[in-house]
Amino acid sequence: MKFLILLLSLIVVLSSVENVTGFAAKKSNNKGRKNAAASNKGFGAAPAQVFDEVVSRFKTRIPEDAPSSPCPCGSGATYAKCCAPYHGGEKFAESATAVLRSRFTAFTWRIIPYVIDSTHPTCRDYMENRIKWAEDLNAGGMFDSFDFVSLEPGPETPGENEKEAFIEFKVRLRANKDCEDALKGQETVICENSRFLCDDNGKWAYSSGDVTSQVEGLEDAILNR
Repeated sequence: MKFLILLLSLIVVLSSVENVTGFAAKKSNNKGRKNAAASNKGFGAAPAQVFDEVVSRFKTRIPEDAPSSPCPCGSGATYAKCCAPYHGGEKFAESATAVLRSRFTAFTWRIIPYVIDSTHPTCRDYMENRIKWAEDLNAGGMFDSFDFVSLEPGPETPGENEKEAFIEFKVRLRANKDCEDALKGQETVICENSRFLCDDNGKWAYSSGDVTSQVEGLEDAILNR
């Protein structure tokens, strides 16, 4: 019975993975993404003001006392002294770990603009049409049926050069009131080995990742291919 509950919980998680830009990059659908991007090229990127107006209508999970609250990423610092400067555009992520932690907090509190801003153009979920991208995330890509319990980041592993790094990490999720009754309160751990890239200005961003699960019998399966 426990296995069935975990499996059902995993299925619900995967339904979110299908619509989310990593920490759980969704299954490849490059043709659709390229067409979506191409359809917007003739008009250029959405003006910042228009984009801001659209995302301002989305719900968030940011608490009223966010600045003084412990940062969800688990650093031990308050949000104001940890991930807030990244989310507010006061500084950019100076390492792969900073990207990972700040993205986890963005998913936890539903900060969609930062999920977009911290995604590298090489990511298969990348879209030039930022409004369409934001609307897709808002509709089904922010794990709304789960509470984010914890992030367990591993060490950074260097890539082929100083502008590439990998991190293996675990995210623990707990099914909330939006899940089916049988799943409420159940916890699921998803694992990912993510690739991060750095641009010429020293800004790191999320590029890709392979997602696995700790559900017995599925440990070695890549779930987002």
